[in-house]
Amino acid sequence: MSNKLKIAIEIAEEYHKWQKRKDWTDYINHPLAVMNILKEYNFPEEALIAAILHDTCEDTKLKNISISDMFWVRIAFVVNALSKNKKPKNHKELKKDYEEKQKSRKISNLENFTNFDEYIDYRFHLYLNRLYTWIIAEPWIFFIKIADQIHNLSDMNFFPEEKKLRKIKELEKFFLPIYYKCEEIFKLDDKWYKMYNIFISLLLNSINKAKKDII
Repeated sequence: MSNKLKIAIEIAEEYHKWQKRKDWTDYINHPLAVMNILKEYNFPEEALIAAILHDTCEDTKLKNISISDMFWVRIAFVVNALSKNKKPKNHKELKKDYEEKQKSRKISNLENFTNFDEYIDYRFHLYLNRLYTWIIAEPWIFFIKIADQIHNLSDMNFFPEEKKLRKIKELEKFFLPIYYKCEEIFKLDDKWYKMYNIFISLLLNSINKAKKDII
């Protein structure tokens, strides 16, 4: 393990140290698992660093510019693509934020939200659109995101059945169509296309296993 990768792991451990998974294990176990999935398929060190840091900008106070300064712009780009839009800590604060933006006209009238739920839906689709368009520029985004979802699917034991089903449905309805569209991108390179098929297969197997576990 290189010094750069050790530093990335230490940073992830530091910034995630107060966070827990749903089973109350240390949150750092998740990015480590995502990194190890990529490591198993011989992804380069830069991709492993992006994997270990993939949740830091979304879930902690670490800034994307700091990742760029400490490592490479490419890694910061990947982490940024994988990070959902920053939002207040809880639903009430997010709704308050939405109402304040409406009052100050910071939300464009062109978006024409009729209620708060539409605004939440809009944020999610902004993320999906960014994810797809940035995968075109950087394939690592695709593989880290799928590794992230594979581990999440294997780690839902403490979720109620309704939430498990909702997570699987969201993945199938919104993410899989994007991943299938990415096939045309990866067909341009034999090496990437082979890896694309491997990861799609891993994800579909994980979805089917998660469904069986619920039944």
